[in-house]
This record gives sequence, C-alpha cells and structure tokens, in this order.
Amino acid sequence: MSSYAKAGAYMGLATITPISGYICYLIGNWLDGKMGWGWAATTGLLVGCVAGMYETFRQAVRIEGLDKRK
Repeated sequence: MSSYAKAGAYMGLATITPISGYICYLIGNWLDGKMGWGWAATTGLLVGCVAGMYETFRQAVRIEGLDKRK
C-alpha cells in the first residue's frame, strides 16, 4: 500500500469512533423516551465509543499489514 493510500485510509479512521458513538447515543436516547429509562443514552454512547475504538484498531492493524500470519 502506498503512503498516500495509507494516509487516506487513516483519515477515514478519524470518523469511525465519533459516528458510532453518536448513533448509539441516539438509539439510547430513543429508548430513554420510549421506556422511561434515564441511563440508556449514556450507556449507548459508551458502547458506541468502545465499538468505534475497537473497529479503529482493527482497521489500523489491517492497513499496516500486521494481521497477516507468517
């Protein structure tokens, strides 16, 4: 993978965690409204951020080629 391709791939990684956190927050906020809970929005935000960071790590490993077994 060329340097420019890697740079483009890494720039795309910058959006994964915020977007997944925001989407899960919205789902939790919707659940709070429907069920009357007060904790689902915060839990959704945390779950979304953790999932986004995990996916960012997986993609970074893939970009660098560290996922290939020797």
